[in-house]
Amino acid sequence: MRKPIRTTTLFLSMSLCGRILLGLSAVTAATFALAPAALAAPKASKSIAVRIEGPNADDIREDILAIMPETLGVVDPDAFSKSLKGAGQTKPVGDALVSKAQRKKAIDRIRKAGKAAKAEGVIYGVSRTNKKKKEVHLVYVDENAGDLAVDSAVPLSGSRDDRKRALEELLGPTLAQIAPPPAPPPAEEDEVKGDREGEGEDGDGGGEERDADEGGKGGEREPHEAGSALFSIELGVEFVGRWFDYSDPRTQNLPPYSVFGQPALSVSGELYPLASTDIAVLKGLGVTAGYARALGLNSAVGSGDPISTTYERINLGLRERLSLGEASVLGISAGLRFLTFEIDAPADLARTVPNVSYTLFRAGLDGRFPVGPIALALGAEYILPLSSGPVYERFTGASVQGIGALAGVMVPVATGIEARLLVEYARFFSSFQPEQGDAYIAGGAIDQYLGLRLAGAYVY
Repeated sequence: MRKPIRTTTLFLSMSLCGRILLGLSAVTAATFALAPAALAAPKASKSIAVRIEGPNADDIREDILAIMPETLGVVDPDAFSKSLKGAGQTKPVGDALVSKAQRKKAIDRIRKAGKAAKAEGVIYGVSRTNKKKKEVHLVYVDENAGDLAVDSAVPLSGSRDDRKRALEELLGPTLAQIAPPPAPPPAEEDEVKGDREGEGEDGDGGGEERDADEGGKGGEREPHEAGSALFSIELGVEFVGRWFDYSDPRTQNLPPYSVFGQPALSVSGELYPLASTDIAVLKGLGVTAGYARALGLNSAVGSGDPISTTYERINLGLRERLSLGEASVLGISAGLRFLTFEIDAPADLARTVPNVSYTLFRAGLDGRFPVGPIALALGAEYILPLSSGPVYERFTGASVQGIGALAGVMVPVATGIEARLLVEYARFFSSFQPEQGDAYIAGGAIDQYLGLRLAGAYVY
């Protein structure tokens, strides 16, 4: 019979996790409630799209936005990405943008996407290394099918200020030509407001619009990228194994247990509700959840009859996502895991099977590191059992701790979709303090779990 304290611990653990998640939801709601003007701001009368490919793309795009005239708006990057895919450009343009003999189709698609996004034009760039020289080649594509107003490279060597000056020199004249004129000063506004129709009495709508647009430039994210995704979901098949063994057993009622290769279904997901904002720390804070259950698992003693067995795993937690370099991602996570492995044995056998029902607090680090076209996943965590289950309740002075590790490969299949091969390992090590006359006597136990997971994932 399980101790009543386990139920109390489980309730308190679930209550704590629920309060953490409720707090995150409250922060999300408060953020959007306190910033209605920025979320509902109208767009400027003229706007352009800006898209950069290759290394340091985010920094280069940020430098271009920094030299943008105040009266010129910027098309939402997600909206332009959809327009670009709708125009037939589903893959990065790459070096085709630089080769005048190969880029006609790409330029036509960029022009078509710009029209669909209702942009005056598109600044499109490809960051690359050309003969050991790092540069970004930029073009400005508008509705005119003639020569491009901008078609040149900016070196990426030197300081960031040098790069900004070079970008200003290349793009400044074109941006100034297409940008609407600034709003007149208040005195001049009063003189001419009588000749205007459809404006408010104070005549300062343009200034508000400009301020809102400037505020709207923050919080842009790259869709379908692990470092800035709004959410991701994974569905897979896992082949699970468990090995339970005692160290220094002194009584005959302590048999080991092992199983491997049992299929299980798994589903997991991550949600980052503030990923599209510029709020430090919170924009990388997400909620994680996962569930796995073995299918048709049975156990047996020797040549005995199969006994129905349950293997189930539930994960709930929070994860802080940090960008490292150009595309690597570091995750810092904490949360709860509920791990159950129960053999539905008859009463006489139930006293010897290693049934567990862990409630676990876990904290760890994980990383995603691109290697060519694929990405490698690595992770490690410390696991603290808050309650452990029947097998440990048989022993005097049981103390349990655990560690975990993760490794895997992610292979892109299509935009936002990837195939994953992951190996996950958990190890619980315990020590006992038996006393004379105990029915179960051993020095401790090792409980190990291994999962080999084949999965597909969608990242948005």
